[in-house]
Amino acid sequence: MRRGVAIGLALFLIGVWAVVPGRSAPAYGPQQTVVIAEDISSVVSLDPQVGYEFLIPVHNVYSNLVQFPTGNLTQVRPQLAQSYEVSKDARTYTFHLRHGVKFASGNTFSADDVVYTFERVVNIPKDPASWLITQMGIDAKNVDQVVKATDPYTVVISLPKPFSPGAFLSIMANAVGGIVDSKTVKSHVQNNDWGSGWLADHSAGSGPYQLTRWERQVAIEITPNPNYNLGPAPSIKRIVWPNIMENTVQRDALGRGDVDIAVNLSASQIAALRKESKYYVAQIPDLGMEYLGMDVKNVPAFTKPQVRQAVRWAIDYDGIVKSLLAGNALPLQGVIPKGLFGYTPDLPFHRDVAKAKALLQEAGFGSGFTADLLVSTGSAAGGVGAADLAAKVKNDLAAAGITVNIRQVAADELYKTYRGQQSQMVLANWFVDYPDPDDFAKPFADYAQKSLCWRLQYYSDPAAKLADDAGSMENTPQRGALYKRLNDMMDQDGPFAILYQPMISYGVSAHVRNMVFDAVNGPDFERMTKQ
Repeated sequence: MRRGVAIGLALFLIGVWAVVPGRSAPAYGPQQTVVIAEDISSVVSLDPQVGYEFLIPVHNVYSNLVQFPTGNLTQVRPQLAQSYEVSKDARTYTFHLRHGVKFASGNTFSADDVVYTFERVVNIPKDPASWLITQMGIDAKNVDQVVKATDPYTVVISLPKPFSPGAFLSIMANAVGGIVDSKTVKSHVQNNDWGSGWLADHSAGSGPYQLTRWERQVAIEITPNPNYNLGPAPSIKRIVWPNIMENTVQRDALGRGDVDIAVNLSASQIAALRKESKYYVAQIPDLGMEYLGMDVKNVPAFTKPQVRQAVRWAIDYDGIVKSLLAGNALPLQGVIPKGLFGYTPDLPFHRDVAKAKALLQEAGFGSGFTADLLVSTGSAAGGVGAADLAAKVKNDLAAAGITVNIRQVAADELYKTYRGQQSQMVLANWFVDYPDPDDFAKPFADYAQKSLCWRLQYYSDPAAKLADDAGSMENTPQRGALYKRLNDMMDQDGPFAILYQPMISYGVSAHVRNMVFDAVNGPDFERMTKQ
C-alpha cells in the first residue's frame, strides 16, 4: 500500500476527519464496523433526488414507498407504503402509508413528505436523476396535479400518460424515490435550490442509517438512524467507504485487515483470493455493461454510421472478456444485459480488421482519423484497470487505422465533460437503476431522456420511438420483439460499442458473515454480521 494512502486510511479508520456539523460519531468496535474499499470518486451528491453514480449509501439512508427485497429483483414489496392499489389502466396508483414512521430528525413521516419529494425531483435544476420521473410525463408544471395527498396517510399518483407498471414500481424503489424529511430539508433551502446544496452531504431519511461523514474524494461513513422503526436495528453500526481507486491498493488493504470488503479487484486477484482461507469471494452477474461511446457531432468521422460500425468490428471482444476479465465478465453486445427481459444472447460482432477497414473506406475515411478517448482513473466495470482496458481498445482500433489519444481524468471530470456533450469518445459503464429493460433501452436509444445517447448527440427518432413503445408494454412476446428490433437498429446505426457485462465480485474477509447482495441494493447490512 502506498504510504500516503495507508496513512490516510488509518486516519480515517480512527475518525480523524471532519464530522458533519451538529453530529457526534459514537465509537463502534471492529465487530460493529464494516469498511468497504471502493472507488467512490464519481460521487457528486448524496441527495437521493440528485445522486446517480454511487447509490448504496443512499439506499441505506432513505426509505421508499416500495422496495425490492435484497436478492429478489422480481417483485417489489411495500416499505413506507403499508399497501397500494393500481387502477385497471395502470395510470393511477394509490398508496396507503404506514403510521408512526420516524425520520432520523425525529419528525413523523406523512403524505406531505411524499409530495415534497416528487416536487423536488422535477424542480431541482440540472438534476441528472430527474429523467427517471419525467419520462412518466411528470414535470414541474403538473406535479401538483399528478401527485396528491388525499389525507395525511394516503397519496394518489395519477400518471399523465401510459407507462409500464413494472417500470413505475421499480422506479419507486429506486434511490430517486427515497422519501425526504420535508420539514428538515425546507429549513435548509437556499436560493430556491430545494435544499440540494445542504442535502448533497447531509441526510434527511428514515432508513436504518444516516449520513455521518463525507469528505469528497476521501471517504463516506454512515451510522445508525436512532429513530429507525421500519425493521430491527442492524448489528453492523458503522459502514465506511474509503475512496481507494486502485485495485492493488484495495487488495493490500484487505490483506492488512484495514478493510473488510474489496469491491474493484481484478480477475487475477479474485482467483488468488479463492485459494486463501482468510477470505471468500462473493460473486453474481451484474445488471450493467461497459461500453465505448462515440460522439456523432464532435468527431466528423462518427457522423457516418459505417465508421461507428467499423469501430464495433475492430474490437477484440474475446480478448477483453477472456484475457483482461477472465471470470469477471460475460459476453454482451446488446443494450439490455443478461438477467432482464429483452436480453438477447446474439453477438453480431467479432474482431474483423479487414471489414473495419472496408467500412472506413466506404465512409470516406480510408486513411483513418484521430479521436480523443476519455477514460476515468481507477477501475472499469469488472475490476480491470480503466487504463488497461483503454489501452486494449486503443491498440485494437489502431490496427484498423483509427488513432486514439487516451485522456485519463478523474471520474467526476469525465462525467462533467460527457454530460456536457463535450466528449469525442468515452469509456464508461451503465448499471441498473430499476430492474426493467426500459432502464437500458431509453438511456441508450431515446435522446429525449437526455441520458447516454443524448450525451453523444445521437438523435434518432426511430430508435427513440421503439424504446418508448416497448417501455409502455408488459413483458409479452410483442415487447420482446420491439427490443429485438431496437438491438438490431443500434447494431447498424448506434453510437455505442457494448464491450461486456461484468460480474459483481467482492473479496470479503472471513470475519464477515451473511453476505447477501444484489445488483440494485448492494449488500444487505441489516442481515450482515461480523465476528
